[in-house]
Amino acid sequence: MLPSSTDNDLVTGINVTPMVDITLVLLIIFMVTATFVSELALQVNLPKVVKEEKAPHPALVVTLGEHGELKYNHEDVDLAHLTREMAEESGNNPEVKVIVKADKDVSYGKLAEVLDAVKMGGVQKVALAMDRK
Repeated sequence: MLPSSTDNDLVTGINVTPMVDITLVLLIIFMVTATFVSELALQVNLPKVVKEEKAPHPALVVTLGEHGELKYNHEDVDLAHLTREMAEESGNNPEVKVIVKADKDVSYGKLAEVLDAVKMGGVQKVALAMDRK
């Protein structure tokens, strides 16, 4: 049987150009959204220490900014809301660990208030985050 003329018009390869175009567009979208996500985090300058200890993992992170701004789970909170969140977390897991990231220029009084709010929420294991010198 001889091949017909329509068999010559068949495409035997796969055109990957549309797939590459879609992949590049998705890559660009992910790169742009990743920069927005990193900007949501509160940037703090941690105090420096000589001896570094391993942070407990997994742990909840509370961030205290230079001007007293307070964040928990990348959301702005006040001390009362932080205490409620800590009470809920310690109710779910009594062994929950919290790391407080406080800016090195924050006042001692404000840090004490945050630590008190965490402790009043029932959390027993609290650590302060620091950078190594």
